[in-house]
Amino acid sequence: MDRRDFIKSGLLAAAVGAVSGPRVIAQEAERQVAREHLSKDILNYNPQIQYRPMGRTGVNVSALGFGMLRLPMKNGHVDFDQTTPMVRRAIEGGVNYIDTGRVYLGGESEQAVGKALAGGWRDRVYVTSKMPWWEMRSADDFEKFFDQSRRAIGTDVIDFYHIHMIMHRGWKDYVLPYKLIEKMERLKAQGKIRFMGFSFHDSLQLFKRVVEYTPAWDFCLIQHNYLDYEYEAGVLGPKYAAANGMGLAVMKPVRTGFLANLPQVMRDALASTGIHKPDAEWALDYLWDIPEVSVAVSGMGSMADVEENLKYAAKARPNMLTPAEREALGAAIYAYVYNNYILHKNKERAMADYTVSMSPVQRGDPASSCVACGECLAKCPQHLDIPNLLAKVKETMGK
Repeated sequence: MDRRDFIKSGLLAAAVGAVSGPRVIAQEAERQVAREHLSKDILNYNPQIQYRPMGRTGVNVSALGFGMLRLPMKNGHVDFDQTTPMVRRAIEGGVNYIDTGRVYLGGESEQAVGKALAGGWRDRVYVTSKMPWWEMRSADDFEKFFDQSRRAIGTDVIDFYHIHMIMHRGWKDYVLPYKLIEKMERLKAQGKIRFMGFSFHDSLQLFKRVVEYTPAWDFCLIQHNYLDYEYEAGVLGPKYAAANGMGLAVMKPVRTGFLANLPQVMRDALASTGIHKPDAEWALDYLWDIPEVSVAVSGMGSMADVEENLKYAAKARPNMLTPAEREALGAAIYAYVYNNYILHKNKERAMADYTVSMSPVQRGDPASSCVACGECLAKCPQHLDIPNLLAKVKETMGK
C-alpha cells in the first residue's frame, strides 16, 4: 500500500468509525486486508467482478472472459477503432482472460488483441490462442503457426494455448500422428506457453478419451449452454474435466446469440415464475452456477455488451441459482421444444430437442403424469391453463 492509499484507507476507517463504532472499523479493516491479499494473488484484480480457480494451473481467472470472435466489423474487416476501447474497458472492469484463435476473423482477431493490449495492457491479462490442425500440411507447421500467433498478438508468451477444435478426424489423423501434444509440452518446457489444453467439438465419449490421454492437460474449452444440456461434452464435461484437475472455459454461452434474443414464448416461460432478468444474464448465470466452470467466454460486439456483461459478472458465483430460477429455466426449455414442434411440425426434431436439450431433472415427470387436479392454476402468475397445455404436450409427444 502506497502513501496515498494509506491515507485514503485511514480517512475511510475514521469516517466509518464515527458512524458505526469499533466493530465496523474492525470489519472494514478485515475486508481491506482481504482485498489487498486478492490484489496480489489475482492478476488485474477488481473487487467489482468475481474470479475462479483455473484447475491445476494455480491461477485465478475472471468469471467473464472476452471472446474475440464476434467483434464489431467495418467493410468486412474488424473495426479496430471500436474493438480496442471495448477490450480495455473490459480489462478496467477486472476481466483478465482474453480468448482468441489463429483462424478467427481471418487472422484479424489476433491482430485486434495485439492492438488492444499494446502500451502495457498485455501485463494485466492472460491471453489464449489456438492451433488449427486442419490447416496443417506437415508436423512442422505447428511451430510455424504458433510463432505467427505470437507475432500477431505481440507477445513472447501465450498463457493458454489450445489444440483447436478437437474432433474425431482431427484427433486420429492429426493430433496423434503429428504428436501435437508432445510439441505443446516442449513449448511449455521452453517457457513459450504457460498452460496447454484444447478446445472441443465432438461427443462426450471422445472428450473423455482426450482428457484421459495425458495428465499434461492443464485446461480445456468446451461449448455448453442451458439449451444444449447433453450436446457434445454437455453438462458432464465440466464435471469430468474438474475430476481430472483441469481448468474449464466455456464458449458460446448465449448459443451464438440465440439465448441473448429469445423468442417471446421462452421469455414468457421465464417470466411465468415471477423472475425477471435480461436474456443474456439468464444464459451466463446458468454457466456461473456450475462450480466446475472457471470462465465463461462471451463474445461481445459492442461497448453496451461489455458494460452489461461486467454487470452480470459482478454476481457470478457457484451455485448461485435459486430453486425458482432453475424452475424458470426448465420452463423456458419446455417452451422452446414445444414451440419448435408447432413451428416445424416435426415430431422427431421436437423429441430430439426434448431428449438432448433437457436434463432428467429439468424434464421431470412426463406430461402424462398430470391428473388435471387444477392445483397449479391458482399459482401460475401468467394464468396459463396448465392442465390443458400438458394434455397437448402428451398428445403431440406421446408421453
